[in-house]
Amino acid sequence: MKYLSTSMATDWHEKEPRQSKVLKTILFFIPKANPGYEPKMHLVKKWLIEFEEEDGKLLPWREIGLDSNGTPVFAGPDKKNYGFWLDTNMEFKDFEGESIDKDEFERVWKITGVEAIKNDNES
Repeated sequence: MKYLSTSMATDWHEKEPRQSKVLKTILFFIPKANPGYEPKMHLVKKWLIEFEEEDGKLLPWREIGLDSNGTPVFAGPDKKNYGFWLDTNMEFKDFEGESIDKDEFERVWKITGVEAIKNDNES
């Protein structure tokens, strides 16, 4: 496993663009991957991401969105949210950021109160 801190994808706007609202209205019947994330995405200024190896690739597994004070805004995956980075086809090599150690990630994960969902790759 590897752990990373990144500021990628932290430029969300607080107000949703009109076009996005219209599109959501039209596609209301499609389930959302991260309903708990959406209203808070604009608060995220940094991500902590855990990567697990799957089929020889390091893929995002757990993630924590932090605000400008380093306080967790949300974390996933959980029972309600699939996960922002999990919903991409990105690998560790596609990310820019700084490595962090497992203990730091786990310390912040514990603060979130999110119960870890078992990855299918775990035995």
